[in-house]
Parts: sequence; C-alpha cells; structure tokens
Amino acid sequence: MTRDVLFPRGCAGCDAPDAVLCEQCAGRFDQCRHRALESAGNGADSETPVSVWSAAAYQSVARHAILAWKDHDDVELDAVFGSIMHTLGRRSPLVPLCAGRTVMVVPAPSSPSSMRRRGRWHTLPLAEAVAVGLRERGIDAVAAPMLVSTASGGRSVQQISSAQRAQRIGGHIAVARGMICQGNAVILVDDIITTGSTLRQCVRACRQSGAQVLGALTLADAVVEDSVL
Repeated sequence: MTRDVLFPRGCAGCDAPDAVLCEQCAGRFDQCRHRALESAGNGADSETPVSVWSAAAYQSVARHAILAWKDHDDVELDAVFGSIMHTLGRRSPLVPLCAGRTVMVVPAPSSPSSMRRRGRWHTLPLAEAVAVGLRERGIDAVAAPMLVSTASGGRSVQQISSAQRAQRIGGHIAVARGMICQGNAVILVDDIITTGSTLRQCVRACRQSGAQVLGALTLADAVVEDSVL
C-alpha cells in the first residue's frame, strides 16, 4: 500500500519494521494464565469465584502493544488480537463447559467518554473472535454486547492507581435495557485484568440478570505470579 511506503509502520510491541505485531512479540501472547476472581459482594455476588484466562502477562512488549491498540488507535491490531483471543478461547478449559449450551460472549464495556474518545467498542472484536472459535468447536455462541457502563472514564489505565481504578469502575456496569439474559451462559471478554474491578462488576450484572457466568478471557493479566498452562 502507498501508505505503508510513505509511512512504514513498526511492530506495536518492539517497533521492528514492517509488522503489525512481529512474531517474537506475538509469542508473548501464547500463554494461558489463570486467575481465580474472588467476589467482593454478598448474596448472589458471593457465588463460586470466576476463572479468568489470559494470553499474556501485562508487562514489557505485551503492555506496549495493548496500549498502542486501545489508547493510540492502532486498529490494525484488532485482527491480531482477535486471532490471539480466538486461540485462547479454544485452548482454555471453558470449551467443555459450553457443550450443549447457548453461550453469549460478552465484551466488557468502557465508560461513555472512553467510547467517544476511541470511536469504537474496542473489546467487541475480541468477543466476536472468541465466538467464532467456539462455533468452530460446534458450540452455539454469539458475541453479545449487552453490558453498559455509566462510569465517567477519564484518564487511561496506565495513568491511574489500582485504588483509583477500582473506585472509578465500582457500581457502574449494568445489563443494557431490553437484553434478556435469564438462563443464558456467559463468557466475559476484556483487554486486561488489573484489580479485577471491571470483571467483578460484569459478573455481578450478569448474575443479577439471571445469567450463568462460565468464566472470562483477557489479552493480559497484570498479576504475573498466577498459574500458567
């Protein structure tokens, strides 16, 4: 393409020439990291912890690539990260749990201000890729952007502390009006998991609407000590 000749791009992770994400950097996303997400709530929110599976540790070139994608409009990474999530979904232990069920693959929402700034729902392509991977395994799966956030948003995740992020997200995610979730199975999809506040809110909203949350998938986990398959 003429654009690539005039303005050649570099790898989003290491800036190596002529690659959206070079092979070496893409290899950082070849993991299946597990974290048990404990609930911070009571009642229905205190059910069995939700397992979260991540493709990478949120550090080094993986962190750099994710931030380029979500905060610097590197939309060429949609296909690359979609492929990574497609593989993670098929590789994770979630597939057997989906057998014989209709599964809603639900992307985590961003705040309205973040959505306006990016001009897109950046986690939706990830959810669509996971749904495709499940359908390839014979599972009735569909990407379902059914959650909304009323949080004010503001600064990017790398600019705020974990405590500030938890406070900003807490209590602001709900099921969109008109969405029917009763009895459905849900897999949540997000870009990264840091404190777990966003996914906890997603789990709570889904469970309160009558859905069963089977687990969650993310590109990267900010906690590097957890188990890796």
